Amino acid sequence: MTQADVLRALDARAAGQWGLVTTAQAKLDGVQGVQLLRLERSGALESVGHGVYRLTASPPPEHLRIKVAWLRLDPGTPARDRRTDGPGAGVVSHTSACAVHGLGGRPADPVELTVASRRTTRDETVVLHRAATDAEDVTVVDGLPVTTVPRTLVDLLRARADAARTGTFVAEAAARGLVRVDDLAPRVAAFAGAYGLPAEASGTELLEFLCERAGRPLPARKAGRPAVKASDPRAASASASASASERRRPTIWEVAKRAGVSHQTVSRFLKNDSGMKPATRERIERAVAELDYRPNLMARSMRTRRSHRITIVLPELSGFVPIPLLRGASAAAHEAGYMTDVVGLEGGESRRARSVLSLLETRQADGVLSLVPLGDLAGGQGTGQWPVVVLGEYDDNLQSRGRLADGRPAEEILRHLADQGHRRFLHVAGSQDWASARNRRAVYVEAVERLGLESYGVVDGDWSVRSGYEAARDLPADSGVTAVLAANDYVALGVLRGFQDRGTRVPEEMSVFGWDDEEFTRYFAPSISTVHINKEEVGRQSMLSLLALLRGESAPESEVTDLFHLVPRGSSGPAPR
Repeated sequence: MTQADVLRALDARAAGQWGLVTTAQAKLDGVQGVQLLRLERSGALESVGHGVYRLTASPPPEHLRIKVAWLRLDPGTPARDRRTDGPGAGVVSHTSACAVHGLGGRPADPVELTVASRRTTRDETVVLHRAATDAEDVTVVDGLPVTTVPRTLVDLLRARADAARTGTFVAEAAARGLVRVDDLAPRVAAFAGAYGLPAEASGTELLEFLCERAGRPLPARKAGRPAVKASDPRAASASASASASERRRPTIWEVAKRAGVSHQTVSRFLKNDSGMKPATRERIERAVAELDYRPNLMARSMRTRRSHRITIVLPELSGFVPIPLLRGASAAAHEAGYMTDVVGLEGGESRRARSVLSLLETRQADGVLSLVPLGDLAGGQGTGQWPVVVLGEYDDNLQSRGRLADGRPAEEILRHLADQGHRRFLHVAGSQDWASARNRRAVYVEAVERLGLESYGVVDGDWSVRSGYEAARDLPADSGVTAVLAANDYVALGVLRGFQDRGTRVPEEMSVFGWDDEEFTRYFAPSISTVHINKEEVGRQSMLSLLALLRGESAPESEVTDLFHLVPRGSSGPAPR
């Protein structure tokens, strides 16, 4: 590998890791230690920890020491694939979590991490705690899995952390609306005795004691919200915003309290535990509905190794993007709880297929809907072990084929105009490199003959407004043509403007029909008659097929019965008398 190749490989690895890359990850790309050393000497890399480098072209990330320590827990696994349970797993916790949450300044303490299984470290700047972390106790901050503020405070008290310092964290968290005292108090009451309070002391009394030790008394209020003076509207606004945010996102602890069960039981319910008693399930379902509770998907994804994202693939640098189709596909995905990413992949079928496999293997996506061919990776409705559906309606260059290239509506247009008295027609075709243009032209020619109509001819166009304008401009005045079929709406726009510039009235003297039902056709004067293609439903049906594949179900019936329909508007009308 050349030095440029090495840098490209490292840059790709570091892209989702704050500009950082490990020696173990570099080896996966065939980069040797000596090559890393050379790049470090040249200034392209900076060693920021044992086996961890920073690309100097990237800005130094915030909380660098914490991120380096977390990467070193499992140096061979990319950040996006890391889990919060199992071997090599771990989350940022304790005082380090406070630093990431912006509580208590930036202490120079050892980095503290919580791991799921027993392990040790020789790094004296890192402290490892062993404990289980529920998905609801983990959040993601700047790509780092971090214990939530409530769980962080519980961990600090469990570890008998310094009272004054912990009190500072509590006071700041409460003042910023990051924690609800009423929710936190029951979770910390058990630690009151460890801090010299009577065994019967409440969690609220413990929190008040800690804050007093820090010299920052906890305001006497519910829900942990800061007292706001009426004279400070900005603070009041911030408090109201924090309060609204809390109301929007209830916690698993609130659900457990409302249902009268433990948070572990709620967690079992969320995992669809079939052994749960019906009465218990019913109580939890009612609590979830009443609180409008929604699980933390980001934290869950780190456990399940599911991204809850679907990638829609286009070819690289395509000048045409089928927005309605993407809209329908994305809507179906969002209804099923998935986010969508639209990416352009360069190269031919094989290269795109390799890129798609990389997306799936690295779990950047749970499934892929491709608008362009992917070789043998998947068939029209997904094949093999990979959750991939190839739409099959476009070629490598995103040119229509299959259903979307059907030319039969051209005959419907001719019949519609013939019913209004038109007998002599002109067709301004699209680029013959496109199957859709060839099909529309062929149907036009065949239908004119079959219906006993006349064709002045076919003008070879290229889908452009210009080609339509020139066809209208150059049409002889004595051609006898009273209606023009344009290959698409842009060509129709050019035809209209060409006739307007030569003084031919539309639709009184000439009717014009386009194709595709682009948005602008409704607002041009006159509005343009066109053919609507239900691409939104095509996209939706394709995404439903992928979702079925992800669930291990049979694909639903994907036939769109009303794929095309005519939309007559102001640019067409009866033939002139």
